[in-house]
Amino acid sequence: MTRFVLATVAASTLASAASASFTGYSVERGTTAGGNTRYSVYANFSASNLVFLNAFSFVNVSGTMNARHQDTFVADGEVGTWQAGPSVSSTDRGEDSWVTASGLATSSGWGTALDPGFASGGTVGDINNGAGWYDATPGTANAILAGGTQGGYRMLLMQVVRTGNDAGQASSHSMQLSWKVAGTTTAIFGNGSFDLGVIPAPGAMALLGLAGLAGRRSR
Repeated sequence: MTRFVLATVAASTLASAASASFTGYSVERGTTAGGNTRYSVYANFSASNLVFLNAFSFVNVSGTMNARHQDTFVADGEVGTWQAGPSVSSTDRGEDSWVTASGLATSSGWGTALDPGFASGGTVGDINNGAGWYDATPGTANAILAGGTQGGYRMLLMQVVRTGNDAGQASSHSMQLSWKVAGTTTAIFGNGSFDLGVIPAPGAMALLGLAGLAGRRSR
């Protein structure tokens, strides 16, 4: 991973760094072309002119991510990785789970590197506790900057695809991240959590319970 050396910077630069804050993660839920459930996880910021550095110390707080993998890398009898590079077809990429440091919805893979916390080189499965990924070319501004293409000052960090309709499957996760103000060498840190999945509302749970009772009585 690229290391950043703390440097003495002008007061105006320090002020801009102080105002550039991480405001939390957000998740968008959708459906893939194949009818599976897709989650896009974003890191949100309060300012432009930022460069994402890395996500790290991932923690599976509760539940299971149940990530689906479609790329063709094979290791130890498992298929798929968390890094969908340019060799993966656009169709497979849309049905695949991956992480990104480029912020691109296509997950081009350019500049995205997995840290050693990923078991077996980042092969198929859920993200391991303690794992992370980083931008191997942080000197280049990435998708936090302009905001227009992502909708606000946000950075796409991962796509998680679950097979079929995952209603009732829920999981919670947390991770830390770092970024810098473009043109500086000082890393800034933040942390937060996000949820995947849909839990039925209390009213729906009650209806499910009544349906179960009705089913037993009919038998």
